[in-house]
Amino acid sequence: MYITGLDVRSAYLYGKLNKEIYMEQPEGFAVPGQERKVLRLWCALYGLKQAGLAWWCTLDESLKELRFERPKSEAGIFFYKKKGTNIIIGIIYVDDALFCSPNKAVVDAIKVQFMRK
Repeated sequence: MYITGLDVRSAYLYGKLNKEIYMEQPEGFAVPGQERKVLRLWCALYGLKQAGLAWWCTLDESLKELRFERPKSEAGIFFYKKKGTNIIIGIIYVDDALFCSPNKAVVDAIKVQFMRK
């Protein structure tokens, strides 16, 4: 099997929030005269309680768009099956991913598509 891996840098920042969340302006970044205003978050931030789940939902959605399927019994395993090509197994742990297949060209092509997402 050919195995290739990658680490998603700043993974939690890719998480899309499905609810409105507001935060106070960070110390030192408040606009003079507008210190009492709050900021609406559009994406997750590290330290936000929902960040892990937001990242996971975004990752799951992205892999589904690439036609990966996830078995109900395993959360971090994804399978890609395409007629006429070999199967690809995707293993995800937080922000690390491994893609495995006997066909190097297919794995490399999927890895490039994943990295674009």
